[in-house]
Amino acid sequence: MPTPPSPLKLERLTKYYGAHRGVEELTLAAEPGEILGFLGPNGSGKTTTIRVLMGLLPPTSGRAWIAGLDVQRQGVEVRRHVGYLPGDVALYKERTGEELLKFALRVRGVRQAPRALEVARALDATMDRTIKTLSRGMRQKVALVLTLAHDPELLLLDEPTSGLDPLAQRAVLELLRQERERGKTVFFSSHALWEAEEICERVVILREGRLVVLESIEKLRERKHKVVTVAYMGAPPNVDELEDAEVLWRRDNRMAFRVRGDVNRLLACLQKYDLRDLTIQEPSLEEVFLDYYRKAGT
Repeated sequence: MPTPPSPLKLERLTKYYGAHRGVEELTLAAEPGEILGFLGPNGSGKTTTIRVLMGLLPPTSGRAWIAGLDVQRQGVEVRRHVGYLPGDVALYKERTGEELLKFALRVRGVRQAPRALEVARALDATMDRTIKTLSRGMRQKVALVLTLAHDPELLLLDEPTSGLDPLAQRAVLELLRQERERGKTVFFSSHALWEAEEICERVVILREGRLVVLESIEKLRERKHKVVTVAYMGAPPNVDELEDAEVLWRRDNRMAFRVRGDVNRLLACLQKYDLRDLTIQEPSLEEVFLDYYRKAGT
């Protein structure tokens, strides 16, 4: 039985705006039914990549596919598989959310859209007022309803929680989890690193248009330093025998050090000492992200 194509695949994708870099030599693929986070600061190439995937920008070189379809040569077919939320949503201000939903479904040839009603209820989206009367957060909710209305196989979301309050952000993340459980693939960019840490299986980190890392969140954490804090009696622990250990501070019979390596070796080392307290702090995704950025900048 033939292997189904990747929901999303980039091969050495490069986009320049004249002499200015967008993205360079970007190669990655999303797995079916995964949430893949696309991380990087402003100007790193996230929006450029998503616009190329939607056929809104032609690549300078390289290729991209969605569901096995070439995004440049088969753009109409590609759009049937995708729910796209741009980072700068523009909606007809004189129309209500309900009118925009009917219009979007009619353009797609979709008669019934039960998922749209489910999403609107989950987000508490106001669909019966004109867009111009809505707050920024409520406009974002309406845009998300339109994005998911036709029950697409792949979601391309550029900063989907932008402008939302914390409760609405949580509601959006729960919706994305539901999409994953229903077998959908989600590719979303974000500056809120906690979002990616909470719902993503893997993350892509970009720096200045180039891929810095594509890895699972768990493996990223495993490679990073842990911060260990101990309270002791008598002699302070000697951590020189541990892999890549660095003492951060020591005072009042307490010390903290950063260490990488096997936790069992750490515990074997520390059990030789008279400890009164021990905490091991795992690195956050933000710390991992910043660490990769510092290394890429060297």
